[in-house]
Order: sequence, then structure tokens, then C-alpha cells
Amino acid sequence: MPPTPRMNKIPDSVLASVVDLATDAIICADQQYLVTVFNEGAVRIFGYQASEMLGQPLSKLLPQRFRARHDHHLRDFASGRVASRRMGDRAEVFGVRKNGEEFPADASISRVESPVGIVFSVVLRDVSEQRRAEGMVRTLLAEAEAAIRARDDMLGLVSHDLRNPVNAVKMLAGAIIRMQRAGEPVPHAVAEHAGVMLQASTQMDALIQDLLDVTLLESGKMRLVAQATNAERAIRTAVGTLAPLAAGSAVKLTVSVDAGVPEFEADPDRLVQLLSNLVGNAVKFSPPGSEVRIEAARVDDEVHFAVKDKGIGISAEELPRAFDRYWQSKRTNRSGAGLGLAIARGIVQAHGGKIRIESTSGRGTTVFFTLPLAASEPPDEG
Repeated sequence: MPPTPRMNKIPDSVLASVVDLATDAIICADQQYLVTVFNEGAVRIFGYQASEMLGQPLSKLLPQRFRARHDHHLRDFASGRVASRRMGDRAEVFGVRKNGEEFPADASISRVESPVGIVFSVVLRDVSEQRRAEGMVRTLLAEAEAAIRARDDMLGLVSHDLRNPVNAVKMLAGAIIRMQRAGEPVPHAVAEHAGVMLQASTQMDALIQDLLDVTLLESGKMRLVAQATNAERAIRTAVGTLAPLAAGSAVKLTVSVDAGVPEFEADPDRLVQLLSNLVGNAVKFSPPGSEVRIEAARVDDEVHFAVKDKGIGISAEELPRAFDRYWQSKRTNRSGAGLGLAIARGIVQAHGGKIRIESTSGRGTTVFFTLPLAASEPPDEG
């Protein structure tokens, strides 16, 4: 058998040097709770020199209001079965410096039997900076949460107050256009202006809805009304809404839905909104004479959707930001608020699905998203 390694005893002078090098306070006390060791870490933390503390009661390092209770705890600890308590196992303690300043601390304590009786060993760490940092984090977090709540309240208020006059403009402009179509005597210039007003108010109404939706998504309060949903019906509803836009841009809309796609549990209105956002983007950035293709197919327990265009695409540098709120590509005319893709992602994720984009600058973009066939759990409304 190999010889047992010989363990040399570390000289006391070496141990004393190690203790003094420690940044934590290392303090020992005897059975009468009088200090017998007070290292350099303790000198730095408490402000006393070792000569000032040796032979002094350990409780001198505690605020006056804690001293009686501390002595009681020490007596219980001296006679108890537990020989040590580590940092983190004890409630927060407080120390007091020579100048009277109190500070929070973490401390561990051990009880050791020695030839001269019981020795109490305390390792104490000043956590003032840590507590200040934690307090600052809590304050900043509370301020951030308050700012988010204020922003959401303001968005909701502005959106609600804006919607009423916008709806009034839409209603009146629509009435003028209907009067002209019915053959009533409406000057041609007035009808043209009413058409522009209707288009502008419709765009503003869409922006308001986007602001409301992104607020719901950020707060986790977007509510889904899940029911049996037909993929092809949802696609054709979105395509029908966008047909005038596509026709005006000379862009062809093509729908391809595999026969094997069954009905599935989803919110059909949100699905139409999602598809409308994606198809509308595709049409907006497609050149005249090109095609936007909308596909759906079943793959295992999911429905896979794709919206494909041959438009200007998104550069590799910009692609990672495509789903960011308020982001718009530098290649676009920056119309809208830049919320469409962020809302699309939120709707997909609320259904328990996934969404991604593939794009090549100058060669087009494809947005893929999946929705589970099984009903997803409703989101927590907080």
C-alpha cells in the first residue's frame, strides 16, 4: 500500500496571517463573551483597533437595542446542540462602528470546544453597499413599473379619446361618399375630399387599435376567445379585406390551403387580424405585377402558415429587429407606427405558436407562423 501522506501542522503564525488577510471581520470570544481575536478585517469594518476590543464584551459591536437579546441568544447557542450557523441561515443582523454608525451585516457563528473552554468564532461581512444596491434596484424597478402603468393609462386614455372624433370623421366622410353614389347632388371635389378623409381616418383608426393591442400584449392582458376556427376561411376573410389595396398596387393575392387542414381551436378574429397585418405588409412592400402568396398546411399537431412576397425584403442587419415594437426598416417610407409585426408575434405567442421571418434584401420576404391544433391555455390576465 502507498504510504499515507503526512499532514504537516500549519504554524500558528501562518494561520494568524491568513486571518488578518481576510476582508471579512473574524472575531473570537471566550465563555464570558469577551473578545480574544479581532482581525484586520474587523478593524476596517468596525473602526476599532484590536487593542481597543481585546477583552471587551462582544456585544459592544452591536447597537444598544440588540445587546440584551444577543446575550440571550449566545447563552442558548452555547448550550444548544447546533455548533454552527452559517451566513444566510440567520436573520439579518446589525453592527455598530466606533463612530456610532449602524450597518447591516451577514454573520456566521460557530462554537468550538478547546482546552481553555468554549470559544465562539464569528465571521461577519458588512453588506451596506449590497443593501444600498438592492434598495436602488427596488426603487428603479418600482419607478419603471409606475412609468409603464402611467404610459399604459395614457395610451388607453388617448386611444379612447381619439377614437370618438376619428369615428365621427369616418362616419361623415362615408355618408358623403354614399350620397354621391346614390346620385344625390354632391360636388365632385367634395366627394374626392371625403374619400381622402375616409382613407386618412381609417388609417388613424388602425393606428389607434395597434396602440391598444400592443398595450394589451405588453401587460399580458390580451384575451383570446377560442373557438373552432377554419384556416381557409380566416385567410380569405383577410384577403377579401385587402383586395382593394392589392388591386390598387397591381399585386396578385394567391391562397393555397391543403385539404388536410382541420378546424382548430383559436380566436378567429385575432387570426384574421394577424393575417391582415402580414398580408398588408407584404402588399405594401411588393412591386406592381408581383404576387403575394398565403399558404396553410397541417404538419403533425400544428397548422403551418406562410405569407410570401417578392418585395424589397429586409437586410440581414435589420432582420433581427423586425419584431421590435415601433421598429421600421430604413428602406421603407416609414408609414404607420411600426407595430404590425410586434402585434403579429404577440397574437401567435398568445395562441402558443411560433413565428419567424426569412428575408433577402431585394428578393422578398416570407413570414412563417405555427398554431397548435389543440386549444392553448388562456393567457394570465394578471
